Amino acid sequence: MNYKKEYKKYLTSSVLDTANNRIASASFISAFAIYLGLSDLALGIYAVLDTMTNVIQVFAAPLFSKIGQSKKIVLINYSIYRISSVSMAFIPFLSSNISIRTALFFVLATIYAITGEMGYITFVNWRMTLIKKEDRTTFAAKRNFLKNTVVLAFSLIMGVVLDKFTTSGYELYGFMILFAIVFLIAFIDITIRIKTYKPEVIQEKISIKDNIIIPAKDPKFRSVLITGGLNRFAYGIGTMYLNVFLLRYLNIGYLYYSILNILVNLSEAFSSKFWGNKLKDRNWSKVILPMCAIFMITFIILLLFNNNQLIYLLPIIYIFIGFGNASYEMYDHIAIYESSKEKLQTSYVTFERFIEGIVTMLLPLLSYTIFKESDNAIKLTFVIAIVSYSILFIYYKFKKIKLGD
Repeated sequence: MNYKKEYKKYLTSSVLDTANNRIASASFISAFAIYLGLSDLALGIYAVLDTMTNVIQVFAAPLFSKIGQSKKIVLINYSIYRISSVSMAFIPFLSSNISIRTALFFVLATIYAITGEMGYITFVNWRMTLIKKEDRTTFAAKRNFLKNTVVLAFSLIMGVVLDKFTTSGYELYGFMILFAIVFLIAFIDITIRIKTYKPEVIQEKISIKDNIIIPAKDPKFRSVLITGGLNRFAYGIGTMYLNVFLLRYLNIGYLYYSILNILVNLSEAFSSKFWGNKLKDRNWSKVILPMCAIFMITFIILLLFNNNQLIYLLPIIYIFIGFGNASYEMYDHIAIYESSKEKLQTSYVTFERFIEGIVTMLLPLLSYTIFKESDNAIKLTFVIAIVSYSILFIYYKFKKIKLGD
């Protein structure tokens, strides 16, 4: 096995995978859902669906400990994952009824989310097993930079294309081009993964019960669960209606929407190296505390300024979001894994995702029972996000957590 060669393959496939995730879920798929006519609540649920389905991961470790993380099975699952997202392109041709469109959208979105969760842990485990510990922060920084560069180029092109097609009355054709690009990236990604070396993963066989109890009772890991849960709730409640807010209530165009996505990805790309350099000693307070402050400022701006003012402040807001995202990605991809017990990393990582999923399930319930469809209701979610990040900041400030020793 040629380490440098396989390192490059893992880097390339990881970049394509994460870039496709950004393209196929966070931005333009939300715009496509608005085009289909989905309600604010449906769009809000979709925005947090991938995190909600993290609960599935509690079954992933026991499953893959029994089947040995078969490369063939993992790649079949990954192929279904990608095909389900591209299949959304057929919805407008199948029905014009909003209820039917919503049902079809969520069937495919749920398949996409579940297969994504089932495959996530195996790819992380293979990558972390192969890549040397001293190379992990460098790998994460490179991946984030390259991923965001790909998304940047794509966003600019698609913003122009969608605006032009919409102006000409052919908005649907613009989205079809979007899905064609998603399919092409996925095809290249899968091809690379087929030819990539799978390291020997030592995974102790574990039951679903032990998969929950062992990490839950580990005092060192408890702070990771609290941090991950609080962050997912705060970020989820603050951003679940953000795309709706921009496109439906601020009525921004696709080109401006694309520019904002470019800014968030540029911000992530250029700040990744900064965060990576701060984490050589694995003192996670150096990223968690600034992240909380950044997101609190972001949601305060969204809350205090009126819609006309926000049109001009959106670039600053999205730069802040990118900076905050990059900081948590370092924690998410390294701290969680390195704070797990040896040979039980799969169990620990999947249980942490399980907790995130449970926490995120509260968001649609909260939305359905409390919020009505309006921009003022959406601003209430910003208030809850500010309070939640304040709690996480206080917890981390006084806990003074240092992981990865």
